Parts: sequence; C-alpha cells; structure tokens
Amino acid sequence: MSPLDMLIFLFFILVTIKAASASIEYWRDADDESACAPKAQKPVTAASLSRTVRTGRPASVRVTPIKRVNTPVTASGTSCSNRPARQYHLKDKGAA
Repeated sequence: MSPLDMLIFLFFILVTIKAASASIEYWRDADDESACAPKAQKPVTAASLSRTVRTGRPASVRVTPIKRVNTPVTASGTSCSNRPARQYHLKDKGAA
C-alpha cells in the first residue's frame, strides 16, 4: 500500500470521526434545549364518553369490496419453485 493510499484512507477516517462527533454534539444540544423548554399542558375538559369514543358505525356507511378487473390467468396449472406465481405481460401498466 502506497503512502498516498494511506493518506487518503486517513483523510476519510478523520472526516468520518469529525462528522460523527458533530452529529452527537448537535443531538445532545437539541436534547438539552428540549428538556429545558417549558411544556404546554392541554386544558382538561370533561366530555362525555359517548361523544369522544364512537363505538358503532353510522347506518349510512357501507363497506364495498374491491373489484378486480382483467386479472391475468396463468397458462399452466403447475407451479415451479423457480418461477413466480403470477405472470404479467410487459404491455400491462406498471410492469416495467
């Protein structure tokens, strides 16, 4: 290994150490600042449980299943372990 290679590796090691120490120092300062900041407390309100927690579903809401249109069908009935389960044509949307 030539001296130039060793200097390049030393440079990258020093830059990495400097970046790590700067990052640790930054987050330590941010943590100290957030610990010293006064925390705003939310006012406590007495609300009834029936209005805050909805346990039922309104009658106007219906759940509809997702309809699949034009799903590709595999040509063979056997599945090999090295081939994917579904085969998509390259002209289909999102294939490439």
